[in-house]
Amino acid sequence: MPESSPYPLIFTDLDGTLLDHNSYSAKPADVLIRRIIDESMGSVIPITSKTRAELRSLQNSVAIGETISVTENGSVIYVPPGYSLGQTSDPQVILLGTGYAEILDRIASLPKALRLHIRGFADMSAAEVSDATGLGIDESMLAKEREASEPFLWSGSDEALEELRSVMAEGNIRIQRGGRFYHFTGHATKEQAMARIKTFFIEQKTDYEVVSIALGDGPNDLGMIEAADFGTIMPNPSGVTIRSSKPHVRTAAAPGPEGWVMAISELFAELGIILSES
Repeated sequence: MPESSPYPLIFTDLDGTLLDHNSYSAKPADVLIRRIIDESMGSVIPITSKTRAELRSLQNSVAIGETISVTENGSVIYVPPGYSLGQTSDPQVILLGTGYAEILDRIASLPKALRLHIRGFADMSAAEVSDATGLGIDESMLAKEREASEPFLWSGSDEALEELRSVMAEGNIRIQRGGRFYHFTGHATKEQAMARIKTFFIEQKTDYEVVSIALGDGPNDLGMIEAADFGTIMPNPSGVTIRSSKPHVRTAAAPGPEGWVMAISELFAELGIILSES
């Protein structure tokens, strides 16, 4: 029986990975993404701390279009029409984590000694989110449309942060470290969302060998990177911030979208997938 052709699922973080850390541009990766999608060589699946509202505004500019996506650090899977993840081909929003209202209620109930060191998106105006993130006002408003996580800046000590972890864990809420912010989330993770989506594609693409590729640059990406069939750590302009000893994990040669293109081109060559010339 002939070997199945590989069908890569490219699970990619956005900020600092597919998008430039400073400009938020996807060039030149947008050209490669368009080629992969147009030639049906694989699927590119954003898996990000951003909200669905933010991602909708980005999808055309990064050439991904409307696709299955994972937002808020693995807490929300969006399935557009036609993908039939589960029993329906209608659009679906699958909440894997804890709802936003519940997270905010838990924050509000914290002891004052901990609460005063937390400055979350719910505490900030769109202008303040813009100042903290470098996003424009419109983008900051989209970033505040949250469903299952709360990014926050922490001004307390490391010891107090550990106390905060313990207190929030009593309410089944955990703290993840992102590139610029900490995040309160439920117990959903990027790797759990990735595994669920890969299972769906295996069921749908029975004539292919479905393989997962994961790329990211932050501590909240490491579990996903190590859980993928092929993992790639993206360096930041200032250097590599996460490391792995797993043999199937490599580090890209450059940060941001240029490094993304190098990493995907190298992996496709290893898988025997020929990228046509642009």
